[in-house]
Amino acid sequence: MSLTVLNNGGGSSSIELAKANAILDKYDSWDIKREALIPVLQDFQHEYGYIPAPIAALISQRLDLTLPEIYGVATFYTDFKVLQKAEHRILLCEGIACYMCGSKGLAKLVKEKLGIEHTEVTPDGKWTVERANWCFGACNLMPIVEIDHTVYGNVTAEKLSQLIDDINTGKFKEHHH
Repeated sequence: MSLTVLNNGGGSSSIELAKANAILDKYDSWDIKREALIPVLQDFQHEYGYIPAPIAALISQRLDLTLPEIYGVATFYTDFKVLQKAEHRILLCEGIACYMCGSKGLAKLVKEKLGIEHTEVTPDGKWTVERANWCFGACNLMPIVEIDHTVYGNVTAEKLSQLIDDINTGKFKEHHH
């Protein structure tokens, strides 16, 4: 039996309940189930690349932990992801300077071009977009966008659209500015 799971971008994937239960079965002998949480999360992170919501619910059931306890640990450690990871990540700086110089328009472009909002993943698993939760320290180059750990400055909607197209078609060249 399997569950069909909708991902953040509208696509779906399947989670085999037998496989998930087999992973959890390895921890049945642990006297204190709570102590198994991190190794269990590591196993599922390795298996799926993130911790799908149905898996968190299954862990809750099998280890007798609440979902807040599970998500508290899963979101505390940076090794765990609770959202499906995409192949490419766009980070938009929305600090006041970047926001005033156009980052809101860049978020609008991403929504129109890729059909996703912040933290969502495209149905093909190729793209996600997030707000940068730190300052890039390059306000003279605003607005700032980071794609796959490369920072771009003075980004316009046209430039961002071209970067996405180039990465999608494999024509990507270093566009550092």
